[in-house]
This record gives sequence, C-alpha cells and structure tokens, in this order.
Amino acid sequence: MASTTTSSAAPTPTSDVRRHPTHRFAHLSDPHVTGDGSPVGGVVDARAQLARALEVLTSWNAGCDAWVISGDLSDDGSVASYTWLRDTVLDAAGSVGVPVVWATGNHDDNANFRVGVLGESADPGPVDSATDVNGVRVLVVDSNVPGTPAGTVSADSLAWLRDRLAEPAASGLGTMLVVHHSPLPPLQDAAWRWPLTNPDALADVVRGSDVRAVLSGHFHHSAFGTWAGVGAGIAPSLAYTQDVTVGRDLRGQFANTGFCLVELHDDVVTHTVVPLDRGKGVHRPIAADL
Repeated sequence: MASTTTSSAAPTPTSDVRRHPTHRFAHLSDPHVTGDGSPVGGVVDARAQLARALEVLTSWNAGCDAWVISGDLSDDGSVASYTWLRDTVLDAAGSVGVPVVWATGNHDDNANFRVGVLGESADPGPVDSATDVNGVRVLVVDSNVPGTPAGTVSADSLAWLRDRLAEPAASGLGTMLVVHHSPLPPLQDAAWRWPLTNPDALADVVRGSDVRAVLSGHFHHSAFGTWAGVGAGIAPSLAYTQDVTVGRDLRGQFANTGFCLVELHDDVVTHTVVPLDRGKGVHRPIAADL
C-alpha cells in the first residue's frame, strides 16, 4: 500500500482567490476634541486619541481613498477646537495624499465648524455636502438639531438628498451616505433618549437609490445592520466608548476606541473595526504578499 504524506503547510492562495477592493475608506467618528485641549469628562485626552488614529492611517500598508469623519468632531463646539482639528487632520491627510470628508454631529456647532474647518462665514444651517472620491459619490446629510442630542434630518436636507439621489453617480460606482445619527435602532435602551427621530423619512429617500453603505457614529460603539435595503455601519468613537456589558444602561468608558475600515468591492461592502489598542502577539507575524 502506498504511503500518504500530510503537509502542515498552508496552501498558497491563487490569484483568483484574493479579492482586492476597488475603494477603501477610513471611517472615523466622534473624536470630541476640545478647544483648549482639556480632557473630555476629566478623563480622555481626545487630541492624543485622534493622534493615535492618524499615526495608524499614515503608517500602515492599507492605503485609503478618503478619510470620513462622521460627526461630533468637537466636544465643546468652539472655533479653537475646529481650527486645531483642521490643521491636525489635514496635515496628516496631506502627507499621504487623501481627501477628508467631514460631517457634523450633536456636539458640533455648525457655524463655528464652517469658520474653523471650512474657512467660510458663520452659517448655522445644515452641513450637507457632496464629494467625488475616485468615482464614488460621498453624500453627507446633516442630522444635527441645535440644543438636543437627538438627531433629525430636516426637510431641506431630505430634499437636497432626494435631488442628488434622483440620478445614480455618473461613474456607476455608487454612493456612500454619511449621517451622524445612525438610522439603526440603538442597542442600549438609555440611548433611545437621543436617536435619529425620522429614520423612515430618510429611508424613503434612500430606498431604491444607488447608495451602497451608510456611515454613522453617535452611539460610541460599533454596530452593523441592514436598513432601507442598504448595509449600515456605526464606527466606535475615537475618544471613548459605551460599555455594552452593562446591558440596557449607558456607561461611558475609556476603552475599545478605534475606527472602521470600509472596503468596496464590485458586489459587496465590508466594515472592519480597527481598535487603537494592541495586545500581545499570539502567532508569528505573517507578511502580506498578495
């Protein structure tokens, strides 16, 4: 009888196995920087946290087509916080040649954001924007309602979005929608105090369009789901996260911070959480050689 030899070596993937994305987006959210650098909640150095994320993004071997920051850019809404954020983020983005897409959230002051980040006049109106990223249309729709942590996409912003989604992106590569308050139902009951109040109205605009993914923040923990026939992802906060081990309640904690890497393939969109903390190694490093 012939003997059989079993090899422990892993098979070498063939070229038709490895799928390369057409586009990569770094999805950051809720950096909560302060104008004077004071710690958020007396605990978190939000500027240092953002710097940790930017260090990853400017040094790793997974290059991005754009960085998307989905709201709560500032913790105090001050012009000083926005000018520091603009200078810090754009300097890092410029070093690797990527554009930055900004959205505002409930902690943000739209007028001060326009002054400090965009260099525009102090207009408090909705911050809606359209950006072409290598053929992918990125639409930002504002959900910020001054004076409340809950979010609503205004009638004007819904009309703005409907007008743009009436026709698919010219490239045929689809649209990414960014809105700070996620249309997904909150995990923790206490978070229902400040959800997106009109997800159905937004869904009526999005459903059947060329939107391929919805990027949000606000809840300070990662989550993913399907909404209006589209995959939706919530990035964890860069500053602090919610401790979901406590169940229905809310407990902010300085742990599990990070961002998401969103990869677009021809027929699928993936969202991968990138934690900022690194642990002890478990196996030998394996180089990327495909």
